[in-house]
Amino acid sequence: MSEIRRDPLLGYEVVIAARRAERPQQFDHSPSIAKTLDCPFCEGAEQLAPPELWAARPHDSPANGPGWQVRVVPNRFPAFEREEQSGEAQCGDEFFPRQSASGWQDVVIESPQHQIRFSELSPENARLTFVAYQARLNALKKEGRYAYAQIFKNVGAAGGASLEHSHSQIMATERTPLRVQEELKASRDYFHRYGRSYWAELIERELAAAERVVYVDDHFVAFCPFASRVPLETWILPRRADSDFCGVDLARLEQLAQLTQRCLSQIENALEFSAYNYLIHTTPFDINAQAYYHWRLVILPRATTQAGFEWGTGMFVNPLPPEQAAAMMRSAQ
Repeated sequence: MSEIRRDPLLGYEVVIAARRAERPQQFDHSPSIAKTLDCPFCEGAEQLAPPELWAARPHDSPANGPGWQVRVVPNRFPAFEREEQSGEAQCGDEFFPRQSASGWQDVVIESPQHQIRFSELSPENARLTFVAYQARLNALKKEGRYAYAQIFKNVGAAGGASLEHSHSQIMATERTPLRVQEELKASRDYFHRYGRSYWAELIERELAAAERVVYVDDHFVAFCPFASRVPLETWILPRRADSDFCGVDLARLEQLAQLTQRCLSQIENALEFSAYNYLIHTTPFDINAQAYYHWRLVILPRATTQAGFEWGTGMFVNPLPPEQAAAMMRSAQ
């Protein structure tokens, strides 16, 4: 069974999930072999994946068969397992605290075709992918047993993906992870100290400086953050105060999907490779942070590798200034 363990001194948490080692690894093979493997995410191979939880398909198209555009299924090799017991500590050892890693894990299959790049999906499939994210977040929230859900996408072997087929994931946990708690607390403290949202001020200052901005319109701004951890790290934020991704209207979901495709294409053209992670930060299900927090989508290209200094200090070494990165993205159309 998966479990969460906490370092006794520093308090950081890790998920011990031995079952994840059973995942198929297409990227461990040569390209010619990888293409011959049966892909459980391709149209016509629906029986190789668990039954779908959500799908965009014609009304006359039967569930768990061909005809879909975007499909959501449970992860067959989850890091978090859905246990009926609560996630309380499993042992009384205060020095080595641990608890069951109870939760849920979706796979969002973004196309019936075996496509690798999200940037190359049709605009409709990109839009439906974000519709699926929101639909599943709201369904998980409605269940009432989960505190938080993380949307993320791993691309390429360097990005942690085990299958080529374009897909992303949603992981729901029964309590809010510490990293998320810390960010929310810092945002709340800033609001109480200065009387305004840190995120609103960040957007205002980035737009005024302009040098790190990649794209801006009436609804969204995309920029390379001042303290970028990796080359071409890119954040997409709503310009108006909006803390909960669950409530984004359909028109803005479509705009967000298009902007994400645009930014990913610029990154791929600038770096001439496509390994990256993207993730969506949003509020926990039971918190109203509208006054002091903005949800955001973060793109983290895998252009560098964390090595000894990073692991030893927790500091990232980024060889590309974000001002230069933003200029590269603006010119990489």
